[in-house]
Amino acid sequence: MAPESISDMHAMVAKYSVNLPVRPQTSVGRHMGDVVLVTGTTGSLGCYLLEALAAEPEVVRVYALNRASRDGVSLRARQRAALDERGVDASILGQEKVVLLEGDLTKPEWGLAPNVYEELHKTVTHIIHNAWRVNLLAHLPKFEANVKGLRSLIDFALTSPQPSPAHLLFVSSISVLFDAPLDGKVYEGAVPPAYAASAGYGASKWVAEEILYAAARTTPLAPLVARVGVICGGPSGSWSTDDWVPALAQSARPLGCFPDDPKAVDWIPFDIAARALVELRGVSNAAHTAHVVHTRPVPWSTLAAAAASVFATPLVPSTRWLAVLEAHARRTAPAPRLMAAHLLPFFERQIRRAERSALAFGLRDMDTARAREGSPTLADPALRQVGAEDVRRWIVYWEKVGLWDNVEQGEQTLSARL
Repeated sequence: MAPESISDMHAMVAKYSVNLPVRPQTSVGRHMGDVVLVTGTTGSLGCYLLEALAAEPEVVRVYALNRASRDGVSLRARQRAALDERGVDASILGQEKVVLLEGDLTKPEWGLAPNVYEELHKTVTHIIHNAWRVNLLAHLPKFEANVKGLRSLIDFALTSPQPSPAHLLFVSSISVLFDAPLDGKVYEGAVPPAYAASAGYGASKWVAEEILYAAARTTPLAPLVARVGVICGGPSGSWSTDDWVPALAQSARPLGCFPDDPKAVDWIPFDIAARALVELRGVSNAAHTAHVVHTRPVPWSTLAAAAASVFATPLVPSTRWLAVLEAHARRTAPAPRLMAAHLLPFFERQIRRAERSALAFGLRDMDTARAREGSPTLADPALRQVGAEDVRRWIVYWEKVGLWDNVEQGEQTLSARL
């Protein structure tokens, strides 16, 4: 797929950075406790965000805003099903402080009843913006509605009658670093557009980051861009089979081998990532950026050995595994039977990069100094590392949902998102 136009990326930033509202002169008293608006709570990370917010004593109200379903299923039913799927206790929906709302950030007052929107505007103190379209094949213009929704949240925060603007945390992605240099650390701060131009998804996240940085320069808004790394399955083992790591696991038995790498991975479980983001909800810093990755990386060989033991397959160097996958794809063309074969260009690129990258699978070494300053979880020297038991839980979950039954899955269902 052709890369995004950097001039188009800059143009979208400019379009949504102009005419930012002026802070109102009048204000209401600060609400006792935090009132948090969180978007996108029916997805995997969103479920754990909702759980973490519900458990946070300083949060007195949680407004969970999600788009309406096209098939008419109620938000409560969808949210309960999403929580159940991920092993999160759905009884949190019975808490008085948890309020589910259906709305659309691109509509006036988000399509909410006027009195509901007014109540949010008067009382919300923090925003965690997690909702974003995930489509690895779409170009930047397809994400403009998401960017428009972010601008609506910026305006909402700036015009709050509270003594200070609502704090806005944006859940970004390491996709904005897809083409960053492989050597050295990636520091917490703005990055050049060329790093994110390989795909529309990463480009749209970069555009969103830059709009927030512009707002921070020119208004009292103190946002935080939280770049989240690879998120792995939580306590229940739930991890979407649309991702590239399940594709890797699915390949083990058919290919008769599993890739090894002496380098580490900084994958962070959903529940830990959510807890860190909730801790960061009121934090800002000079760079308005924090990297949310595991601060105690684990050698990939530790996880690979656990997987290979379950699959009863030998470990081989990642380059050897790639050669076996390439041979399999050639033999079975034009309809590869493995999910990994559909993602062959992605694996080829990442494994080539791994020869020069600090971490396994071509991943970059992310600086976390600012994140650790704001998150006790990430700063904890005893933070639980990902280990063999996690791997076994992931595999049990993938077996349960039929990962090895679906070897004919098409490319459109898979995600090479980092």
